[in-house]
Amino acid sequence: MIKPALFVAAASALTLLTPSTSKAESYQQYLERLRDICSVECLEPRRFQIAARKRSSEAVDDMALVMDVVEVRASGDKFELHNIISDSSALVELDLLASAGIDTSFGSGVGGRTRNRVAGRSPEVVVIELDKATFTDILNTKNLLAPQTGRAASESGESEGKGIVVERDGETKMVEASLPRLRSYFRNRRVVVRGQPRLTPVYVGARLDRRRKQVTLMVDNAEDIALLPVYDENGEAVIVDPLNK
Repeated sequence: MIKPALFVAAASALTLLTPSTSKAESYQQYLERLRDICSVECLEPRRFQIAARKRSSEAVDDMALVMDVVEVRASGDKFELHNIISDSSALVELDLLASAGIDTSFGSGVGGRTRNRVAGRSPEVVVIELDKATFTDILNTKNLLAPQTGRAASESGESEGKGIVVERDGETKMVEASLPRLRSYFRNRRVVVRGQPRLTPVYVGARLDRRRKQVTLMVDNAEDIALLPVYDENGEAVIVDPLNK
């Protein structure tokens, strides 16, 4: 569970905040959003898996997760954030089966590949799932940018007396959701997320494992996912623009 110390650390590291545009969330808004996300117990991946697998199939309450994003993928019309790199790639698996003369069509179910099989998915991987609309909202509201810190925040504060700059209609260009932007935004970052869990039986070898189901957290609201700050070797919070690392 994320403890109050998380917010104390964020408060000490992310000081002197002044929003530079009308779209940037303030320091207090950032902390309030973290508190809201973790108003349900916020678990690390292993404990999250165990809790999700044990929960009743009739449960409807949200769950929350704090996770280091190691890999990102596109799956159909969804984007995925993974906590580990799967041992096998779905594309490699398909190539190997096809080269052996096996029908790799999901629709046919031929070659031991059932219609509901999730290719290349390990039961150990925890997945955060976003649809394109949610990621587009994230990109265009800057809600996931950790609040500015230190010198940059002070510099942005110099214009405070002149008021907050508001972008006029027609001047803002929408940033489109794409896999490269997903990779730039999330990979190698720690996120705190709230949503609805989904459990899926996956194949381990030739056996469908119904006990250790793969756990996915589905997120459909940009407000329910937040990046945690990045720290340098001295333990100081640093500003990282996810799209311009």
